[in-house]
Amino acid sequence: MDRRVITLCLSLSLMLLIAGCSGKKVVSSSGDVASQAGKTKSEEIQPDAIKTVPPERSFDQPSGNAPSNLSLAPSTASGSDALVDVFFDYDRFQIRKDAMPVLDSNARWLRANGSKTVLIEGHCDERGTIAYNLVLGEKRARAAKKYFQDSGVQASQLQITSYGETRPFCKQQNEDCYQQNRRAHFVTK
Repeated sequence: MDRRVITLCLSLSLMLLIAGCSGKKVVSSSGDVASQAGKTKSEEIQPDAIKTVPPERSFDQPSGNAPSNLSLAPSTASGSDALVDVFFDYDRFQIRKDAMPVLDSNARWLRANGSKTVLIEGHCDERGTIAYNLVLGEKRARAAKKYFQDSGVQASQLQITSYGETRPFCKQQNEDCYQQNRRAHFVTK
């Protein structure tokens, strides 16, 4: 009898989990087949489509896509004020022009501290499926890693992981909050 009760409880839990996940609304995600209609190939996330860092890096003013206080905010959760988070556009993993000077500064610090390693965490806002956001977070972390390597940081200093939407910095449902969650976060070790 205990086995039947346990099986029944597990079955009910699984049904509730499935029902809860099926109600999640996706505003737009190029990873979903239905939303790919009308999108060009360049808008899709594709394996190994991370572009190299252009040799001419723009050090102009930020593009205005992110609040200025975000692009220069110290990465305090890592315990080091040396490395600063960078932010991404919605549904994108390409390094933005306003993130390049931040990454250049982070790369200089990493080159000067060759014994330190950094875990590059890729994060997303809550829009999109959980699986899609895990992949997008990984692409963001890989883009930052590639930028560092192109800037002379040793690959042995760099590790990546993706948290997708599971570790939001901000939990409100508005664009300002979503922007803070679309980031690469750097944890020094």
